[in-house]
Amino acid sequence: MEAVAMKSIQIDEDLYQYIAAHTEQIGESATSILRRLLNLSASGTVAAVMPSSTTRMELSEILAGLAYMRRYVVVDRMLKLLEAVCAKNPKEFEKVLQIRGRSRCYFAKSEAEILKSSDSTQPKKIGNTGYWVMTNSPTNQKQVLMRDVLGKLGYSDASVKAAIEFLS
Repeated sequence: MEAVAMKSIQIDEDLYQYIAAHTEQIGESATSILRRLLNLSASGTVAAVMPSSTTRMELSEILAGLAYMRRYVVVDRMLKLLEAVCAKNPKEFEKVLQIRGRSRCYFAKSEAEILKSSDSTQPKKIGNTGYWVMTNSPTNQKQVLMRDVLGKLGYSDASVKAAIEFLS
């Protein structure tokens, strides 16, 4: 693959906030956000994986079972949803360990591993799963994180959207 020279530009704060608000994946570059917003093609696009109908049904069942949690804070809803998704397929859930930020560890098998990446991550245990997740982020970043998790596990766009709404 050919190396591409990157340029630096200065932009106003409101434009930066606009670009940041349209982040869809943890660690997504400004270049890919702008390409998506401007409908410009990127070189080397990857085809999406089609989830099974069983996977889609299981997530809707999970969300229906968690409907009572609407009155809980976002962190608690996120933890419960992650726990339920892990319970459906514990071996597959290990893929979340691949989700990382530029300098932060979002998922780990121990609290210490997340704290190693930053003191202000506020790691919380995901139920009895043996996994930990960083929780010190705004709601929109938690939603992006959940989108990454569910996408990595093969859930449909509609299921992911329902899960994001659950975290709103």
